[in-house]
Formats: sequence, C-alpha cells, structure tokens
Amino acid sequence: MDFYHINEEYNKFLQEYEKEKRGVTKVPNIKYTDCNKFAFGAVMQVNGMSYYVSVSSFDKKQEANILIRVPGDQKEVKGSLRFNYMVPVPEECIEKLVIKEIEDEKYRSLLNKEYQFCMDNAQRIQKKAEKIYDMVTTNRKQILTDNSCSFRILEAGYREYIEKYLRDDSEQA
Repeated sequence: MDFYHINEEYNKFLQEYEKEKRGVTKVPNIKYTDCNKFAFGAVMQVNGMSYYVSVSSFDKKQEANILIRVPGDQKEVKGSLRFNYMVPVPEECIEKLVIKEIEDEKYRSLLNKEYQFCMDNAQRIQKKAEKIYDMVTTNRKQILTDNSCSFRILEAGYREYIEKYLRDDSEQA
C-alpha cells in the first residue's frame, strides 16, 4: 500500500460515466490549484479491481471515514480517508507519489506523517473499506448510499475504460 496520484483523464471518465448512469457523480475532483488530491491503496480488491481511497483535508468524524491522527502534533487531526468516495483504478492509471521528491519541506513532513498513520492502521483501513463498500452496495443506509460513489456503476466504468482505452493501446503496441 502506498500513496498514488490517479490519472486525471481516468478520473474525469469515471465522473462523467457515473453522472450519465446516475444523474450525479460523487467521484471527487483531483485537480486543485495548490496540490492535486492523492489516494491511498489499494485498500481492497473486488472482482480483480483495486480500490483507492482519497486522502482528504476533511477533518470531521463520520461513519464513512477514518480520521488521520498524529498524536502529539499541535493539530492532531491531519485529515481523513473518505471511503464513500473510493474508486476502482486500473494499475495503468495510477502513479506512485514519491514523498522524498516533494520539495516543500512542511508538506513533505505532513505526507510522511499521513503515510505512517496509514501504514500503522492498514488492517483497520481495509476493514473499513470493505464495510463501507458492503453498506453502500446493499443500500443499508440510504443517506450513506446517496452520499457515496455508486461502486457498481464505477466498476462498470472501470471495465469500459479498460476496453476502450487500455486494450486498444496494448493491441497497437
């Protein structure tokens, strides 16, 4: 497990795919002016698909997230992992975030702390991912389902993306 950047084109494809099938998308934007969003994963496997969960600056406890805490720091809560927004991503559409290459020392330090938290809590993270996936796909709580990515739709989008964009590339090579 590591931190990754998800390919922007793939992310946009998922957003559009979910919006077309559902009328709305909950796939988070990943492009920001200061720093692009990154994800932690793979937090779980479903039908051969790896799921990645966004690392967010959101710092309020909710049922579908795990707060990233660094005890002893002035601001203990650094952000959260938001499982209702996790997405399946093909290996070709992720790029490892190399923390030591980050030039901003404060940001690099924050990423190291967040990464250490994620590694220390890897089992808890995987269990939470599976629980939220199950709750959303079985619609156990309407409010959670409404405020989550439609994982089944995204899985269909994942398969379509591979078929349309990745298979063609490998066949042409």
